[in-house]
Amino acid sequence: MNKRKIASALLMFSSVVYAEAAEAVDLLTVVEQSTDHDADLAAFRAGSIAAGEALPKARAALLPQVAAGWGRAYNSTVTEGVPNTHYWQNGWTVALTQPVFDWSRWTTYKQADFVQARGAVDLARAQQSAILRAVQTYFDELAAEDELTRADDYTAALDVHLEELRRRRRAGEATVIDVQEAEAACEQARSQQLDARDDLQLKRLALEHLTGQRFAGLSRLSDAAVMPGLYPEDMESWASQAEAHDYTVQLKQIDRRIAELEVEKARAARLPVVNLTASHTPAGAASGYVRPTTTTTAMLSVNIPIFEGGATSANIDEKLALEDRAQDELVAATRLAGASAREYWSRFLAGVARVEALSRLVQSSRAALNATKVGYRVGTRGSADVLRASDAFFANRRDLIRARYATVVGLIQLKAATASLDLDEVARVNELVLNVGDRQPVTRADVQHAVVDAKVERVAVEAKIETAAADTEMPLAVVGTQPPQSVAGTDPQPAAIDAAVQRALGSIRQQ
Repeated sequence: MNKRKIASALLMFSSVVYAEAAEAVDLLTVVEQSTDHDADLAAFRAGSIAAGEALPKARAALLPQVAAGWGRAYNSTVTEGVPNTHYWQNGWTVALTQPVFDWSRWTTYKQADFVQARGAVDLARAQQSAILRAVQTYFDELAAEDELTRADDYTAALDVHLEELRRRRRAGEATVIDVQEAEAACEQARSQQLDARDDLQLKRLALEHLTGQRFAGLSRLSDAAVMPGLYPEDMESWASQAEAHDYTVQLKQIDRRIAELEVEKARAARLPVVNLTASHTPAGAASGYVRPTTTTTAMLSVNIPIFEGGATSANIDEKLALEDRAQDELVAATRLAGASAREYWSRFLAGVARVEALSRLVQSSRAALNATKVGYRVGTRGSADVLRASDAFFANRRDLIRARYATVVGLIQLKAATASLDLDEVARVNELVLNVGDRQPVTRADVQHAVVDAKVERVAVEAKIETAAADTEMPLAVVGTQPPQSVAGTDPQPAAIDAAVQRALGSIRQQ
């Protein structure tokens, strides 16, 4: 490859890097666009609006009902011995009905608060699930990009080693077996490269499906990023937070309260119903045989149920059984929420420890690879040793990349388990671990400097390998994210639920 081709290739590479740096989007942008594009989340928003109408509907059943009507009728009266009477009559009527005592309607009115609250909590849970999906998909694509970079670097390193082996083979310093082993390793690396490229394509399609658009690039995980810490640090505080505020637990709490009111409504069927009714009907006759008549009626009616064939008792027993089921489901949801929080807490701390261990392992394997290369040059190590050391280093580097992403996602999952995951938390994580300015464009001076030597290609490949190894090092300091609300002394509510719904949830916890 001549200098002109090398310069053209590097210029193309620099333009791609610069374009990606200019158009890269961060985690918060992806999450926001994902939630705006999510059709399922839009359906939950519409459902929440529909649930909010339960309260005015129930209130309307307690208010006066006024109806009016107008009509025109033809009357024909035939009486023996009396002349027949035929005339048209028209008039209008106004009727008013005011419930005075109807315990079933009043219970439905109390129940409407919880129906409205259920719609809001259901929407908040859907929003949190959408955020969690977007975060997971974002880091899946980053992991796929890093895996492809690792596969490219691994393939380039093996190609350099294979070229050196072939040169030594021509000089009589290497065997055919060494060359064949290196060729087999190169083919395996190329297979990994193809798999990584296919996986990246699938991850990009998944992110495109989630957000509705294709991005030129994603902001990388900063090399200076630190794994966030947890406040409070003990597991049971997080478990208690989840057991009290997990969205599924809140839904089951609302369902239990609704079931209790359903029992109350069923028992109300045994109580009397008192209504006040009034009507006013002015009427006029078109012929001269009947005089216009105006009727005004007012009545207080009492309806007392006496016997309905046992339907009321059966309905009460049914609602009692459904109340027991709602209570059992609440217990199961509470236990599951606590167990999930403990699991995510353990996963996150294990992920932090794994990142630290893999960071040290990558440094050790890099040093071992460099030492093996030196030993190979002086004749104390063989080609197979270099291949094994290269494979170990790049495998450890891959595991470290995956562990860093998995740890960040584990923190997001822990936040979701305690119903505290929202856009503010995403923005906080975005500031902690992402740095949009990490990518620096390649300048023309860099390219001109790169083409000074005819052997720039091999030097660039080896430098790329060393730089990739060095980039895997990361600080191990721990910083804290926003702590969850204290379990003792406060009763925090998710920000996505408004004040009216919070009052309904507060009344549930007072039961």
